[in-house]
Amino acid sequence: MKDPIIQTFSLTKAFKDVIAVKNLNLKVSRGIYGLLGLNGAGKTTTIKMMVGSLFPTQGSIEIFGQNIHRNAKMDIHKRIGYVPEHPTYFLSMTAEKLLTYIGSVFQMSIQEIKRRITELLRLVELTDAKSRIIAKYSAGMKQRIGIAQALMNDPELLILDEITSNLDPIGRNQMIELLKDLKKQGKTIFISTHVLPEIQKMNADSIAIIDHGHLIMEGTVDKLNEELKTKEIVISPNHKLLREALFSVVSNIKEEEDTLVVNTDKLDEVWQLIAKVALQNNILIKEFRSTFLNIEQIFMKALNSKQIEGIEK
Repeated sequence: MKDPIIQTFSLTKAFKDVIAVKNLNLKVSRGIYGLLGLNGAGKTTTIKMMVGSLFPTQGSIEIFGQNIHRNAKMDIHKRIGYVPEHPTYFLSMTAEKLLTYIGSVFQMSIQEIKRRITELLRLVELTDAKSRIIAKYSAGMKQRIGIAQALMNDPELLILDEITSNLDPIGRNQMIELLKDLKKQGKTIFISTHVLPEIQKMNADSIAIIDHGHLIMEGTVDKLNEELKTKEIVISPNHKLLREALFSVVSNIKEEEDTLVVNTDKLDEVWQLIAKVALQNNILIKEFRSTFLNIEQIFMKALNSKQIEGIEK
């Protein structure tokens, strides 16, 4: 495994009597990495510590192998682009003027600024709106200009906090495609979200699931499926005798038209049971297939497992 782009070590942040993040150990490699959790899970607090706007109560963060609170902070930040959940802009500026200002902050030449603005406005599909003031932009346009300003210095790492949360379905799909394109360009994208299907659409390379500041699971989708040892099984037809038999080995059965859907780690047991009942009752099995869980299913399974552990303790 290559050296991680971001790594946290027992990262903890307390606000008086509230511990927002506790002993968080993340390892972020290249590609798209999703930090997943319900609202209030500690995602934004974690990101603010990564970009330096909050200081950890305990623990540390390394980005590109350097401790962001000890080493040359500016050198690290020149390699990072950041878009917060609710970005604020100089609303009276046009996109062109905003990006010119950002370029001057990074001490880019006039020629480089002009070239980069042309590239980025084309990338985020705002070329036709470059002379319009940002106050008149839609929510989706504001998010896209946020991505453009974060990319102005051509960073290796993008840190995005709930980048799609305020967008309509069309805006969300545009953002997802944009992020996939940025990944193809070699960018590493660290994105927090509670909108799980979008991480699935982005083809995230790795995810971390956090709850109340605690890390529950981290890894690739394949790795987490191996840890959970659970598969989704689809059975057709939706027959009363098959349903009744399944309840002896699984606790939840979802009915979808003429199919039964269960999530279980007892694949062989379910197949043997279904085959036996079908043979005894002359039921034609139209479909029996199993697939790994998707990201949303992994998330729910991980949260449910944690809640069960908490009850048992």
